[in-house]
Amino acid sequence: MGFKGNNKNTYRPKPPKGPIRLTFGIIDDKKNEIKPVIVEQPKFEKQEIIGTLNLKKIKIHLAPPLQTKHLDRILKNISKIYEEGRYLNTNTIIDIEEGNFKVTFNYNQNTIDRIKGLDRNERQWDPDNRAWKVFIGAFDDLFDIIGKGFKITDEAYKELTEFVKGKYYANIAPNKLGKLILRESWFEEFDLNTEVQTSIGSEAMIGSTSKEQKISEDQLKILNKTREQLALFPFKRKPYSHQITGIEFLLQNSACALLDEMGCGKSFQISSSVAMLLQNKSIDRCLIVAPKSLVRTWQEELSLATSTPFTVIEGSPAQRAKLIQSDSPIFIIHYEGIRLEKESLANWIQNGDGMIVFDESQRIKNLMAQTTISAKFIRNGAKRCVIATGTPIANRPIDLFAQYFVMDNGNTFGTSFPAFKNTFCYIDILEINQGRRKVKVEKFIGVRNGEELRKRIQATSLRRLKNEVLDLPPIIYKDYSIELKAEQKTIYAKMRDSVRSEIENMSPEEYSMQANNIVVRLLRLSQICSNPMLIDPNYNGPNAKLTELEDILTDIFSDETKKVILWSHFVGNVNYLAETYAESYGAVAHTGEMNIQDRANSVEQFQNNPECRLFIATPQSAKEGLTLLPRDGKMKADTMIYMDLNFDGGSYVQSQARFHRIGQNSEKCLVIHLVGLDTVDEYIKKSLIDKIQTASQILDNASQEQLNQIKGEKFTLSKEEILNIL
Repeated sequence: MGFKGNNKNTYRPKPPKGPIRLTFGIIDDKKNEIKPVIVEQPKFEKQEIIGTLNLKKIKIHLAPPLQTKHLDRILKNISKIYEEGRYLNTNTIIDIEEGNFKVTFNYNQNTIDRIKGLDRNERQWDPDNRAWKVFIGAFDDLFDIIGKGFKITDEAYKELTEFVKGKYYANIAPNKLGKLILRESWFEEFDLNTEVQTSIGSEAMIGSTSKEQKISEDQLKILNKTREQLALFPFKRKPYSHQITGIEFLLQNSACALLDEMGCGKSFQISSSVAMLLQNKSIDRCLIVAPKSLVRTWQEELSLATSTPFTVIEGSPAQRAKLIQSDSPIFIIHYEGIRLEKESLANWIQNGDGMIVFDESQRIKNLMAQTTISAKFIRNGAKRCVIATGTPIANRPIDLFAQYFVMDNGNTFGTSFPAFKNTFCYIDILEINQGRRKVKVEKFIGVRNGEELRKRIQATSLRRLKNEVLDLPPIIYKDYSIELKAEQKTIYAKMRDSVRSEIENMSPEEYSMQANNIVVRLLRLSQICSNPMLIDPNYNGPNAKLTELEDILTDIFSDETKKVILWSHFVGNVNYLAETYAESYGAVAHTGEMNIQDRANSVEQFQNNPECRLFIATPQSAKEGLTLLPRDGKMKADTMIYMDLNFDGGSYVQSQARFHRIGQNSEKCLVIHLVGLDTVDEYIKKSLIDKIQTASQILDNASQEQLNQIKGEKFTLSKEEILNIL
């Protein structure tokens, strides 16, 4: 609202800057103006921390003393928490001050809200020390709120052990039994004295059996009957001797793991055993679960092993429902499919004598994942189960539990995941940012009871290495240390300095919480080393690794019969390299972003087209079960080049099995790593080798001394070490 002045413009009065004071009546002289009275705010007085029973004046001395058995359980649990905390690098600390706990931790609103839920007289915020003071008698609730992974000081531990022996705690302990049971689960351990039920069904197992263990006549009769069936079975492809042994093993064990190293022919052994079990009517149906990229491979293997019809469960929900109603005794489905058809497949498998095969079973290593839950649900109705993978421990021994739990319902490692972790793994507790909250996560840092772990794996598993059962050439590893070009160095240095500055300003606890983000930044630096265009699409300067790669390829391809497999973990780099070498070497790409048919076409071209001499792929897309053998069964590629590496040990090992397998006739195989000199490439390679050594030492008969060396060996570096690398 306004009015027009003489200049025809609309005038709008400005609002007053401060509050308006309206006075009615006679306006007093300002000299006599009454000034408002300032009321002094009451000073905050800290409340006294007092136990609720004392506040209510309960006669605590009348309570009967705790039973010795109950008291011992409590003291033992507190002792374990104290001992664990001595070795933890954590900011969650419980100290003692004037008889009450003084609790400090990284900011976590959920934890704060739960502490506020304690009785008001038993907790108080101390703004001066930025800590919570909590009545010592509320320790059961406090430990439950904080969760596993905190440190108790020596003084706090001494006072707490004395407190639980007193009359106050005798009054409340019976109501805290549930909290005690929960805390005991933090340290639950697997009973190593329990025996694993082992079936002897192969020469390998008999040969490794101790002299004290006797083989029953019934077991020998079954084994001889199995060998008679093997002798009469019409193999379309002559099996190797180790494959015969593997088939015997699969036929004799109703729940087992085939852990042969990649390239030993696991699919062939399983397909043949399925055909024989159907033939002798031990089973009347079989469900094969495999990664989507391997469904086609399984169709080929089954076609060679048996004339029994099979059905691939795929398509829309209506199509899948119709296919499940088919009369085929063998179904093939990918892992995503079992989540969608869990109920239908469970009903199908339990309506007869069913068998389930989980190929590349590391896909069910996460116990709480929906895929694993679906796998366990379906497996419960099956008579037999086989898990197969060449890398059961892709990164940590923890990966084993869910796979074996699905396979044998706890025969090998029990049914308690916390007990398995506490028995076979050294675990550190870290706090990381998750949005605006900080959450605790467990980090594997080493192997416990490694000898017992390997013994239990071997009891229900069969694993052979290629160098033990196949006459394969040795793999020679060669690192090319490559100095980055000037422009490449400039981009690298700019990002490196940015990362270094950010890390330098982090406190130790912030560094721990930002661990995942630091890994991402390291991989960004690796991208610059591999191909700066992945970071800056407008970059047109020189690329040191590409220059070295061209020299290597020129040298190898001087022999017109040779082929090469080239790996990069970055899809953009694979596409760029495939386009660069498409004309000169007939290069083809293979990435997870391509559909299955396009990937199959790339494999077909590399296998059988002599003009296609370069196969460029991401290890993640080509690691599982992919075969690059041509139709004549003779591998043409004996050289593999890594443009870059990442922290995934499983994909690294599996990718090398693409050429170091049955059909490789070269005198030697060459694996080349292109490593940026004085860059993060060197750290990534070291971390990767550490992971692989951990897995191989557990599975492949390392000495106890080697297993002991794994303890405490971390796969990430400290803040100072990272800064030195950068």
